[in-house]
Amino acid sequence: MVEVDVVAKDKHGHPVADLEPKDFTLLDDGQPQKITRISVERGTSEANVGQAATDPSKPNAQTVFSNTHPGNLSPTVILFDMLNTAVEDQAPMKKGLLDSLRHLKEGTPVALLILGDDLTVVSDFTTNTISLANAANSRFMIRPEGFGASISTRRTGNPTFDAIIYKASVVTYRAEDAERAARTIAALNLICAQMSLLPGRKSLLWISGGLNLRHESRPIVDAIDHLNDANIAVYSVDARGVLLDPGSSASADFNDITEPLQEERELARGDVLGIVARSTGGVGYRNTNSLDGAITQALDDRSTVYMIEYYPRHGDWHGKLHKLEVKTSRPGVHLRYRSSYRAILPPPATAQEKNQMLAAVATSPLEFPGIRFTVSVSPGQPADPHFVMHVPADAIQWTSEAGNMLGTLQVWLVQKRAAGEDLVTNTFKADLHLSPDAYQSALHEGVAVATNLKIQSGAAKVRVLVRDENSGKIGSVDVAVDSAPEPRPSR
Repeated sequence: MVEVDVVAKDKHGHPVADLEPKDFTLLDDGQPQKITRISVERGTSEANVGQAATDPSKPNAQTVFSNTHPGNLSPTVILFDMLNTAVEDQAPMKKGLLDSLRHLKEGTPVALLILGDDLTVVSDFTTNTISLANAANSRFMIRPEGFGASISTRRTGNPTFDAIIYKASVVTYRAEDAERAARTIAALNLICAQMSLLPGRKSLLWISGGLNLRHESRPIVDAIDHLNDANIAVYSVDARGVLLDPGSSASADFNDITEPLQEERELARGDVLGIVARSTGGVGYRNTNSLDGAITQALDDRSTVYMIEYYPRHGDWHGKLHKLEVKTSRPGVHLRYRSSYRAILPPPATAQEKNQMLAAVATSPLEFPGIRFTVSVSPGQPADPHFVMHVPADAIQWTSEAGNMLGTLQVWLVQKRAAGEDLVTNTFKADLHLSPDAYQSALHEGVAVATNLKIQSGAAKVRVLVRDENSGKIGSVDVAVDSAPEPRPSR
């Protein structure tokens, strides 16, 4: 099955939230496809943490926690690309970024990375905009080498010598550009590998001075493939701001042999940014001094996302690149989506990969919606509440045996202190064996698995993890709990 996430906007740039399946047509390499399912994810600007209100007049009322709240819909990574940004452009972009971060609404999950000599994590995903801005301010240091030293060679008056010098300059520039591009593509691929573990549509805000690569070059084509495979929409911002014609600049030196080459590089650097953005369903920003528009666009696109699923008719999963086209019959509606996918069946996760994923989800600062589910908590014996995990049936990979549907869920309940340290972990396996009637009922009502849990002294929350053993998909929900304070050590 292939999933295509689609953002629909009207002519004023406002989200269109009332499209129906009949309004869409999907083409795979030009061939119409039968759409299997369309669902809509809607985010809001409210910082809803997934906890349902409880009635204080009903002491035995359930409290419901969920990882389906808007903050989990579309995580955003901001990449400040100092490797490819001139030193004079870094300070204005830093100031613009800090201003934008301080204006973010609480509840927006954002991670912040810097690409310099290495790819550095400034902040993992957090919804705390103040800590995010503080981390950015303290960790962002101007990279003095910027985009690299310019080569300036004055004309000798001898055309033969000038031609030799120009050729040597081209070789030097090309070698530097290739090395810089290789490091940038490697960083993008690493980001793809990490973000691909997150479900649904993700956003990458790439702030950069651009790359000197042709957009049809193999490294760029491969990078776009990886971004699309990971379902990452790129929103690029040309860090050079409003651009002037290099030849019209007062600093242009027409007696410099390399001046035409430098003009060519300056004009071409931003092209790749726009190509990558458009090919992944994002937006490219150029000739602007404001980051606010790009950040606002990336976050606003989370408000309404149509998820279109279909089973391709080609039946060929040997790595061919397939072009995607989504159309709507609704007049005046503009659609954005990834432009392609590579037809490769993902290999089943190994035991080591499952364990690595489990550890990452258990320690992540945010809930993980790989499986979207809710947890109902009702009072039991003192410090012994009753937990019920409600999992949608279509989130489970089922197998069939003698007409019955079989599935397996593994559940972990990790009790944590307020500072985040683990106290104790309980786990159990739920083997699901549903008759045809029970399975049909589960498709409408979901599957429920339950347990009692003795809350440890000092516990502030319980992270509940649910993993489908057949598919390897995993999700987590944080449940706030009250517990007795931990005893102080005796002196």
